[in-house]
Amino acid sequence: MNTTITIGDAILILIGICSIIILIYIIRVLRNTLPVLKTLQAILEDTQTVTKIVSDAAVNVEDTIASLSESSSEMADFIHDNKNSFKAIVSLLNAVIAIKKLLC
Repeated sequence: MNTTITIGDAILILIGICSIIILIYIIRVLRNTLPVLKTLQAILEDTQTVTKIVSDAAVNVEDTIASLSESSSEMADFIHDNKNSFKAIVSLLNAVIAIKKLLC
């Protein structure tokens, strides 16, 4: 029984063997890649959580700064409107300090 293998048949067999080897290689690569992808997903979820916390804190800081700015503006207006009263209080304090120095 003689079987002849043509060059075309040999090439097809070689292509089939190479296809099986490549398929096995791809399966192994995917099996090794899945844990990496799971770890990457966990890292991205942690990053998303931290980003949300920082974003909320930034909004709170922005509100606090706006409130502080408004309070500072109101305080400046109050001081400007009551300059004479503050001058009188400062003069009174200076007088008290001067009397204290005289007595000591």
